[in-house]
Amino acid sequence: MKSKFYTEQKHKETMNSVDMLKGSINRMCVTDDMHELRERYTSAMLGLTELYNVNHQKLLERFLQDDF
Repeated sequence: MKSKFYTEQKHKETMNSVDMLKGSINRMCVTDDMHELRERYTSAMLGLTELYNVNHQKLLERFLQDDF
């Protein structure tokens, strides 16, 4: 049997990533440093991509389980 991808641990990691993404966005709104603004933007984009990938995999797993 294939191991489950979206475990309780993966959920905790995902929610932590969401919090970090919110922090990056909030920091972008208050910084007065152009370098930090670019870093927060890059961080937010990478974090958003990772969240998409995790949730895409979670949905694929759910759809595959529904087929059986």
